[in-house]
Amino acid sequence: MTTDPNHEASPSSKSTLTQVTEVLRHPFVLFIIGVVTSSLLVPYLNSKINRNQLLQEARLKKAIEIGNHNTEFNSKFNALRTMLESFHNQNVRLRLEPAEFRQAQLKFRDDFTKRYLELDEVAWWWHPDLEREASVLGLIPTDELQALDVDLKEYGNNVNKSFPILKPLWQELTSRDYNPNDVKSIDKIKTIVAETKALDPLFDERRILIGRITKHFTSLK
Repeated sequence: MTTDPNHEASPSSKSTLTQVTEVLRHPFVLFIIGVVTSSLLVPYLNSKINRNQLLQEARLKKAIEIGNHNTEFNSKFNALRTMLESFHNQNVRLRLEPAEFRQAQLKFRDDFTKRYLELDEVAWWWHPDLEREASVLGLIPTDELQALDVDLKEYGNNVNKSFPILKPLWQELTSRDYNPNDVKSIDKIKTIVAETKALDPLFDERRILIGRITKHFTSLK
C-alpha cells in the first residue's frame, strides 16, 4: 500500500504533536532542560578553561626558570673572569715577595677551583633536560619542540665555546712561570686578557638565544 504524499496527517497525529510542543514550551520543562544542559556543559567548559589556565601558568613558570638559569650562569661565569683579572692586577700592585706570592697563588687556585665547580654544577644540566621536560609534561606541541631543540643546541654550543676562552688565563696565572713582577710576564697576561674579549659577543648571543627559548613557551595560547 502506497502513501499519498499529499495526504494530510490525521487529527490524532496533529493533536499529539501539539501536545508535545506545548509540553516543551512549558517553563518548568525549559527549566529542567536548562539545568540538565548546564550540569553537563558548564563543568566541561570549566574543566577545559582550568586546564588551559594551568598550562599557561606552567609555561610562564618555565620561561621564568629559563631566564633565571641563564642569569645564574652569566653571574658565576663573569665572577670567574673578574677573579682572574683581579688576581693579576693585585699581584702587580702589591709586588709581593716570592714566598708570599706563592702562598697567594695557592690560595687563589683553591678558591677559583671551588667557584669553577659551583658553576659547573649549574652550567650543563638544565638546557639538555628542558626539551625532555617540555615533551613529557606536554608544555609545547611537537613542531615547537623541534624548534626548541635547535635553539637549545645553539645555547649549549655557546657555553662550550665560553669556557676554553678563560682557560689560557687560568693556566698562566697558576703556572710556576707566572711572575707579576716581570715585564715579559705582565705583557703576556695583557695579551691573554685581550683575547678574553671574545666572551662579550658570546654573552650577547646567549641573551638573544634565551629570548628565543623562552618565547617557545610564552607565545603559545
